[in-house]
Amino acid sequence: MGRTVPSFRMAEAQEAAEWKAFRKSLSKQDRFIFDDMLGTAKLYASASSAALRALRFEGMAMPIIFHHYRMLVHSMEGIAKIKRGDGEERS
Repeated sequence: MGRTVPSFRMAEAQEAAEWKAFRKSLSKQDRFIFDDMLGTAKLYASASSAALRALRFEGMAMPIIFHHYRMLVHSMEGIAKIKRGDGEERS
């Protein structure tokens, strides 16, 4: 029988393991941030599975970039609301 393609979640775990040496070289605080960043890829695992990218890293990098871009857009919208006065609390 032919080889089966591993699920994206399994491939993601393999990719994270390959970055272990990089992670170990970071400070403890940066390791937490690095782990959190890699964790954002899991939020979009279904979308990444559907994308069928040739490289595992692409399937992890795009969700991380997308998540951070989404947070940036949300933050900019919040700043715009504050500047307009929409974000002020009313008594």
